[in-house]
Amino acid sequence: MRKEIITATSQDGLDCCISVFVFTVYDESIDLVEKIKEAAAAFINTDTGLLEYQHNCKNFNWGDFFSAVPNRFLRPYGFEKDTSDVAQYTVNFDEQLATEEDLHFSNEKWKILKRELFMNGTEALEDFIGTELDKNLEKDSIEKLLDEISDQMPDEYLFQFYSKYCLAEQVAKEQRIQKLVKDMDDAQVYISSSDELEMDYFDDIEINGEHKSGWFACQYDGHNSTLLLEFSDEPLIAEDEISEFDIDIRKLFNEHHIAYCG
Repeated sequence: MRKEIITATSQDGLDCCISVFVFTVYDESIDLVEKIKEAAAAFINTDTGLLEYQHNCKNFNWGDFFSAVPNRFLRPYGFEKDTSDVAQYTVNFDEQLATEEDLHFSNEKWKILKRELFMNGTEALEDFIGTELDKNLEKDSIEKLLDEISDQMPDEYLFQFYSKYCLAEQVAKEQRIQKLVKDMDDAQVYISSSDELEMDYFDDIEINGEHKSGWFACQYDGHNSTLLLEFSDEPLIAEDEISEFDIDIRKLFNEHHIAYCG
């Protein structure tokens, strides 16, 4: 099943009128516009349709079709009209929906940036501070200095440092999380209705003669958990990936209501 939107335009001098028609298509194989024309031709050959056609001075356009042909007539053709209210807006395609003024450097982003500055070493820290770092400073003192500088720094510059040191890694992290979530969703298909998906961690398990480790998709029946080998005999995510992308894996499972063990 899919939704399709058809936009019809009519011209009256310099004025252009736009009408939007929404359809629910049940037969995925059909060409909707061709089926609409087929249904329209069949409808005007019914007594009700013929009367409508004659009352419209032998015209039967998109508006006539949408207002006159009932869904019970259209369903055998594999579609029907969606008659729910549709709000219509005309906008400038090039209108900017968000600008630099809408960017706000959050505390979460600052925590990520500060961590990455430390991980990238003295050069990155001095890049942010803007001067040579006192080698006698302890980590706590450096962190305090970073916080003081960030409090005074405009968001525009914080975003520049974030883009330089964090953005690519954070995008890669989000993509890896999305892949894991998709894999868990796909695994659900293999779970019987009486059981549930469980993610289990194995430090060293032998599968088909190979030693593997990581978080595996499993089927839990309320008593026992078994590997979902018909879905995958590989871990959906390995421990080194979790460490590389700094993923709070248990928090992720909880957010997606996935049981886990390990």
